[in-house]
Amino acid sequence: MFEIKPIQSSEAIPLRQQVISPDLPVEESKYTGDENKETIHIGAFAKEQLVGTASFYKEQHPELSGKSMYRLRGLAIDPEHRNELRGQTLILFGENLLAQHEIDVLWCTTKISNLPYYQHLGFRETGHTFNDGEKGLQVLMVKHI
Repeated sequence: MFEIKPIQSSEAIPLRQQVISPDLPVEESKYTGDENKETIHIGAFAKEQLVGTASFYKEQHPELSGKSMYRLRGLAIDPEHRNELRGQTLILFGENLLAQHEIDVLWCTTKISNLPYYQHLGFRETGHTFNDGEKGLQVLMVKHI
């Protein structure tokens, strides 16, 4: 059993660093907007231990249209807790919070190998791809909520 609840960026960043960029200093896992009041950080807890995190940023994308949109970034699940629907549950929880605030578009970028995961969650490819030197080829994904 696990619990999903809002957290502070200071709680999300260490797990984000451990999972997404373990070879970089923790400061590299701090994202622009982490401290903005509109940013939403949520965590998945197993026995009161943080095992997953996702962050949602109020951020427009020039390739997308919509009244109001947020960006999903920093989805990180402790490797020992993968395949337990933690990531899916975090994203759905975040979508519900955003929908309550009349946000209609959620977007993210992901590497090609993660496309099936996001497609399974209802995101669709926009056709916009770009090369992010460190991360390689990235795809812009969007979901209307």
